[in-house]
Amino acid sequence: MSIAKVSVEKFNSPEQILFEFDKDDTLESNVARICNLVGLPKTYVYGIKYQPTKTCDKNHYLSENNVQDLKHSDCLKIAFSLEFIISRTKMNLKNEDPAMRQIAFDDICKLCEDPVFIEKLGESNGDKVILEVFCNDEGLTPEERVALLRTVVHLFTKGYIQDTTQNILQKAFDILKSFNPLLDEIKFTLLLLQNILVNPNENFTEWKQIIIKNLPLLKLTPYVWQKAQPDLQYASLRLINTLIKISDHQKRRELIKEMNLKQNRENMYHHIIMERNYGKDMEHELYILQFYLLSLFNEGLNSKICIDNNTFFTRDEFELNPNDLRPPTILLDFEEEIGASRYSGFNYEQLQQYPRKPSLPNKDCISHLTLEALRYYRNAHAKNFQQSQIEEQLYEPGIFITSERVVNMLAEMFHIGNATPCEHSTFYQPLVFYCPARTPFLLEIFSHCMWLLSRTRREMKVATGVDYEKVMYILKKQVKSALNTKPKNFKSLAAELSNTTFKSVMENKRISEEKELQVLIDTHPCIQELKQKLLKENEEIVLKQRLGILMNGAPFSRVLEKKLQQRVYIKLSKNKKELQVFDQAHNLKESLLVSDITHIVIGKNCDHANLAPKPDLAFSIIIKIVEEKLKCVAKDEQTACYWTDGLLLLLNQGRPEKLSKYYSEELEQLVAMDVRLQILELQNISIPNAPPPEPPLPQVLIPESVL
Repeated sequence: MSIAKVSVEKFNSPEQILFEFDKDDTLESNVARICNLVGLPKTYVYGIKYQPTKTCDKNHYLSENNVQDLKHSDCLKIAFSLEFIISRTKMNLKNEDPAMRQIAFDDICKLCEDPVFIEKLGESNGDKVILEVFCNDEGLTPEERVALLRTVVHLFTKGYIQDTTQNILQKAFDILKSFNPLLDEIKFTLLLLQNILVNPNENFTEWKQIIIKNLPLLKLTPYVWQKAQPDLQYASLRLINTLIKISDHQKRRELIKEMNLKQNRENMYHHIIMERNYGKDMEHELYILQFYLLSLFNEGLNSKICIDNNTFFTRDEFELNPNDLRPPTILLDFEEEIGASRYSGFNYEQLQQYPRKPSLPNKDCISHLTLEALRYYRNAHAKNFQQSQIEEQLYEPGIFITSERVVNMLAEMFHIGNATPCEHSTFYQPLVFYCPARTPFLLEIFSHCMWLLSRTRREMKVATGVDYEKVMYILKKQVKSALNTKPKNFKSLAAELSNTTFKSVMENKRISEEKELQVLIDTHPCIQELKQKLLKENEEIVLKQRLGILMNGAPFSRVLEKKLQQRVYIKLSKNKKELQVFDQAHNLKESLLVSDITHIVIGKNCDHANLAPKPDLAFSIIIKIVEEKLKCVAKDEQTACYWTDGLLLLLNQGRPEKLSKYYSEELEQLVAMDVRLQILELQNISIPNAPPPEPPLPQVLIPESVL
């Protein structure tokens, strides 16, 4: 029998009763028993809902589907049942009496967020009444429209609206075109359009095309700038991304170009990114928009040109004559002053015109995007480019191959060339939205990467092509680490890249691997089983160590007659059956049988704790026969803890809660070291959480001679 002990507030009264809610019984039976306890008649009029408290903000109705979520100490209240409220609402919405209609709208406004209400409304065909009033009643106030809109949006989300018999779409367009609508009206209208666009039902295909055709971005972008309304910003940006996603290729490109206009990008930067008034959901939408903006580079990335025979450039433009090569002696700082007059700006249309050729081996071809990046680097950062020219030709594999590798690295990092954005990524960059036309984000960051490559090669002391892959691996880590800080301008980006050295990357790599290993040790079931085995083995080791300390002995101050007396030397005999007490001259004064010791008193519980410099230094050995105590004060806390641990273990009283912190720390350290030694060969290897399935038993082989 599954019982939840809850409090129930009476109907229209703050008085409460305690009730044992039987979750194995039906909800109707529980409601009937509650009504019987408070003196209400058994009728469908009453139901049960959560009562919000300081620790629990639940406010929805109970149903057969969620009653198992009920827990001890939850607070409930008796209220009108949803069946009664829905029946009343359906009648009152059609009533001409304003007071009755107001009751209906009040009910809708209170319950439109309740998932149980939405479920009951859809099951009872109440959604059709809601849609009819929403679409056809011209006398609705803005507040009434908001209440109905919220309900319609949740009905769409739950899948209860599956046809286009009511022209909801036209009503949504009317709200957006209306004069000075409420911000909540706009927000829920945008959510409604969003639900229509993502609905997989084919009945809404025509509506989707109408939205794409008749909803210009110019109508949506002003809502993105409403920085005082983050929910409205999120709804509008999400709708923009959805419009781009479901449009055909030509329309999608037009929408992306419109969002890539300098004014739109800068407004996005100033009104959303700089405000930082958003969460992970908004970050994901910014990433999606960034994905679409950077997709303008797709054609340039996918079109290849041969570096030896083409009409676009000559190798002499980017490679030096071998006779002119001299090893650079110093590393130049990154050239902050952009040579704007030498670079005319990036033309996305030019990339579209490049012919697509089949991919050639990397050493023979580069993408048109790489060519544009090299030209930008040469024109905008001439001194740094010359340094890269020399180093790539001296140290291999050459500036063309390295540039192609860097461009592909950035494309992979920003998902350029991917068919769809990542479902959960929040890797957006403010610089994508706030960079001048003459310094395109991708080309500028390419220039920074080429400069950083030169510095990393020097830090790693690489002078040949043998370690080239290692250098590129570290470069990727450096760039990703710098971009994770989301720099807001190129100066901040340069500073972050400068601070991300080879040593810092290796240290971060070590820390990351250590964290992964620790998670594996703490959570993997096989390792937990191994730890239990090693724990028992190491308990024996710690016990031997503590007994060894007792047998070696230690000096203590002894307390007699409530005063600190002479120093004594106490040790455990070799046969572990006696505690021997010596004076300062090492003469044996007395011997105490271990079997006569009843228990050990530690720290503040000792009578003489006030005589010790610190209470933790005091402990008492209680003797059974003579009913006396051997009261001691240790020279330091570790000695006191080691001795009390040893004595408790010797007496078989070593329960974990009685032993000192040193015991648990040392035992944990020993187990951790043993575990790491045991799995040393498995590091950097993925260990499955479950064993592989057992293979089927082999079939019995019958010799042919028997057949």
